Amino acid sequence: MAIVVGCIALSHSPFWNIAPARTPEEPGGQFDAVVGELRDAVSRLAPDAVVVFGPDHARNLFYDCMPPFCIGVERVTGVGDYGTPSGELPLAAPLAREIFDGVTAQGFDPAVSLDLGIDHGLAQVYSKLFPALDVPMVPVIVNSGCPPLPSFRRCFEFGSAVGRAIGTATSSARVLVLGSGGLSHWPASISAEDPSITPEWRDFLIHGRPRVAELEPTRQERAKEIARGRSTGRINDEWDRTLLDRLRHDPAVLGELDREDVEAVAGPGALEVRTWGAAAAAWGGALTWTAYEPVPAWITGMGVASSLAPVEQPATTMAGAKTGVSA
Repeated sequence: MAIVVGCIALSHSPFWNIAPARTPEEPGGQFDAVVGELRDAVSRLAPDAVVVFGPDHARNLFYDCMPPFCIGVERVTGVGDYGTPSGELPLAAPLAREIFDGVTAQGFDPAVSLDLGIDHGLAQVYSKLFPALDVPMVPVIVNSGCPPLPSFRRCFEFGSAVGRAIGTATSSARVLVLGSGGLSHWPASISAEDPSITPEWRDFLIHGRPRVAELEPTRQERAKEIARGRSTGRINDEWDRTLLDRLRHDPAVLGELDREDVEAVAGPGALEVRTWGAAAAAWGGALTWTAYEPVPAWITGMGVASSLAPVEQPATTMAGAKTGVSA
């Protein structure tokens, strides 16, 4: 029987890689240091496999067929956007199959992929915590940026089903679950149903699958231009801090969020915390350790909520009005 040995909910951002903090004093430096300590804790935990819940950003899923959930069960490949891993990544195939079969038996109907591509939505947090890329993963895409959007409640329930499927798996694997995305930010729309987008971008969102490689250099260069121009993104750090505080008391709050409320106050990027809810529910326990740094230069409120057993939690606490960081 497999067992879930920890949960980490972690923000991602393209600018974490393309405009990294060089020192702890630079924007993102405090957050990066905490993730480094978390990486050490994960290394001591030594999981046999990692289930990664994360979104796609119009690089692998398109409106030719857009599922709410998709599980990769045979092959997983990194797109390599924004300095994330490129090429085939290790897949925990038997566990992935058992998770897919297990959640299906519980009344969920995720899509299945025998050749799943993932972008920074899953690959960044995986590579930050496992830089050797040597722990096999089960990639689970949770649609978070465009309809059909599963409700926060549905994502939490789906995560619970994944946790139960892990618990009934035939292997004795020790499994870490990750939720990738959020917190508050306002990215460009990837919804073909958004009337504000251009006709050209809407066409790509529907028919762009064969054009991903062609368009990728343009997307990469646009992000680099933003980084070079030192542009900053809108962040609602009050909402971020409040959510993290609530998670320490009750992770089930992630299943009680309302889409319209979240999007109105924390931006469409905050809808990615659906992945946090799925991961927390798969873990089934408390999230005892949180950290946060608002990083406008990365266009995102960067946060962590985690619990690892039986190893100790990271020692660093992030606090202080000067840095704008809170534990």
